[in-house]
Amino acid sequence: MPSQDYRAALTAAGVTAIALAMAIACSNSSGPNLSGLPSCSSTTLLTNTPMALGDINYISPLGNLNPPGHTFPTDHIYFYAKAGPAVAIVSPGAIRVTQALLQKRTGNGQPELDDYGLDFYACTSQHFYFAHFASLTSSLLSRLGSLSGSCNSPYSTGGYTYQQCRKDVSVDLAAGDSIGTAGGPTEGALDLGLIDADSPPLAYVDPGRQTGAGGLHAACPLDKFASPTKDSLFAHVDRTIPPLCGTVMQDVANTTQGRWFFDATAQEDHHLSLVHQNNDPTTGAFSIGTQLTGLGPTVVMFAPSTTGRINRDFNLVTADGKIYCYEASNWTGHLFTQLVSGSTLKIEAVPGVVTCGDSTVWTFSANAVSYAR
Repeated sequence: MPSQDYRAALTAAGVTAIALAMAIACSNSSGPNLSGLPSCSSTTLLTNTPMALGDINYISPLGNLNPPGHTFPTDHIYFYAKAGPAVAIVSPGAIRVTQALLQKRTGNGQPELDDYGLDFYACTSQHFYFAHFASLTSSLLSRLGSLSGSCNSPYSTGGYTYQQCRKDVSVDLAAGDSIGTAGGPTEGALDLGLIDADSPPLAYVDPGRQTGAGGLHAACPLDKFASPTKDSLFAHVDRTIPPLCGTVMQDVANTTQGRWFFDATAQEDHHLSLVHQNNDPTTGAFSIGTQLTGLGPTVVMFAPSTTGRINRDFNLVTADGKIYCYEASNWTGHLFTQLVSGSTLKIEAVPGVVTCGDSTVWTFSANAVSYAR
């Protein structure tokens, strides 16, 4: 399991996937140029690992938690390179790059950080995207042209300010063509996501709410690699319990499990998830944004129980009128929750007191916060 220091370090890099989602939603694009691309089939699978296997430290599966930017389980995976300088990234197959992103990040007392993203297709109904290239090759940049001409207004999330410059392009790459670099001391992980139009929609309780770059069709990108490349990549995934690629959608209707919203804002900063860890789904996790009094943004973990009212697994807590208590394994304090109705959750963080104590005196104070879905 990644350490808490590791999760904190992700904050700087992780929130930019929200920027990618906003770019997709807000782009003035007339749509990608897919002319001449084949329909998706077993013959259009990706063939090359984008990061050399020897350079991969591990791959973090779908559903990572890193509030406030990723308060909800992420809809993309992360390639983590081994410690050292940035490593080479190549085209994972015969693909067409349809959009390019230059993103500028400022704030939090850090120097400006520029990074790059690419949207691409290998066939007509599978939309992949990379984020967090440390650099692009000069040959690819020359084919993309200037990326600084079409920039959106800056916005803030996770304590940083972002400005995106996104451009529609149509650049074909062969499998193994050099793209650029990723990892290194400033960029962290290389993101890879998939929006698969042929996949069934994810069954969120509230499907109309913001659901990340992948929307209702976020899927596992590793499933679209041909073997033996696929098998080699799955061998690097930091998870041993199926599904090995992780899970984006964890909502369970009429229970506390899943996504919860503080207000109508589209970014995830204000909100809350009661889910399970992406790399160890036997561990329960409160992914807390910025609105819970006395705690946050953070991930509070616990060992779920199938009985009683202490550490009861989220998918077993219903609107029974009772308060449930959670003793954290990584935070000095506990949390009270109550499912008021199928669409309303009440929660309170109680710092300093580790154990839940006597359930006959459990009660909410004025610090309790309500969320909805």
